[in-house]
Amino acid sequence: MRVADVSTRGSSRRLSPLKRRMLDYLDAHPDEVFPYRDDELARQLKGKVSAISFTLWALHRDGLIDREQVDGKVYFGSRPAIEALRRKLGTARVDPFERARELRERIWQRTGNIDVIELLDAVRGPWE
Repeated sequence: MRVADVSTRGSSRRLSPLKRRMLDYLDAHPDEVFPYRDDELARQLKGKVSAISFTLWALHRDGLIDREQVDGKVYFGSRPAIEALRRKLGTARVDPFERARELRERIWQRTGNIDVIELLDAVRGPWE
């Protein structure tokens, strides 16, 4: 079997009608998050609560939506909705490289340029 055939096999998988409806609904509501076992979401999508809940987990597993846990309750939503929730809660995930750049900048503002050779000369003892 050719590599191209194997590599596209998983990505060409089509979404079920319920998954497609749910994904479209979540994308259309980027300012809303929905708890696990949400009756209102089940009414909007005209499905059983158990099927809706399973579909939310499946879409999250496939990386198509995101989730966040707040006070022991799990919420699902589109990526922008969950990111807005995280920012509101103060739990937004920061890129570690961006965080390192911010820390470097803060240290540089506090200390300025450091002459490393002068610093090494200052810590060397008379034993050398």
